[in-house]
Amino acid sequence: MNKKKIKLEQKWLIAVAVVVVLSATTGISDTTLQKTFAENYSVGTISTPSVSNATTFKAVDPNQSTNKEFWINTVHLDGMTNVHPGVKCDTCPQNTPLHPAEQPPANSTIPTGGGFRITEPNKVGAWDFRSFTFAPDQIVVNQGDKVTLHFIGVQGAHHVITVDGLGTFTLQRGQIQAISFVANSPGTINYYCHVHMPNMVGQILVLPKAAA
Repeated sequence: MNKKKIKLEQKWLIAVAVVVVLSATTGISDTTLQKTFAENYSVGTISTPSVSNATTFKAVDPNQSTNKEFWINTVHLDGMTNVHPGVKCDTCPQNTPLHPAEQPPANSTIPTGGGFRITEPNKVGAWDFRSFTFAPDQIVVNQGDKVTLHFIGVQGAHHVITVDGLGTFTLQRGQIQAISFVANSPGTINYYCHVHMPNMVGQILVLPKAAA
């Protein structure tokens, strides 16, 4: 008897056992339950539900409003590590990937400007690499849209932000500064933080009006 047939017969025995339990607990007759299972199981073949690979699409009408509003967070990404390898924790509520021993680079290649930061190892060997960014850092609008940008001070003690053609302002942690404008011309409008260059930059892409 081959392995496939043995597995099928094992599934059949399990189905029979289920029939007995259901019959005892629900009061449904053995004959009715056996007939139901027999329609779905047979030694040698197991019926499986049909699965459709067809993808269904739903039509959605896009928003035609020319008033566009965006919320832009000031955040940073942190890569935390240690000069010592990670140690397994058997009392922690969950497992985390263990990092290898890592030393800060001897000759840093990161550009100057404040957008990147490497901290020196502390007394237990922990150190981290930080990168500041906007989220989102790319926005798409249409020519003629009325656009409002809300800049949110989430991470970083403070920022000095410029939006091309609109001015410069200071943003502290916990503050929100709003700037509004009409995107008259197609092209790009940059926004960036002077304190965290060169990587804390964003771009507004203004698409031209469709030809009449």
